[in-house]
Amino acid sequence: MAAKHALFGLTWEYFALAIPLTTGALFGKFLDDKETERMTLFRDRSALYGGMVKKGEKPSWP
Repeated sequence: MAAKHALFGLTWEYFALAIPLTTGALFGKFLDDKETERMTLFRDRSALYGGMVKKGEKPSWP
């Protein structure tokens, strides 16, 4: 039995599952990127991991 209103063989049930999953994955990636951006503020400034970085020297981690 063929599915009703299938677009290129993809049914509405597929889209109902794929769209929220994709949106959630993209939002999670956005939050991870923002957290990484926030943590770069503390680069080489930690009392535990910080080292003596000279002026003009690249940070110890990107």
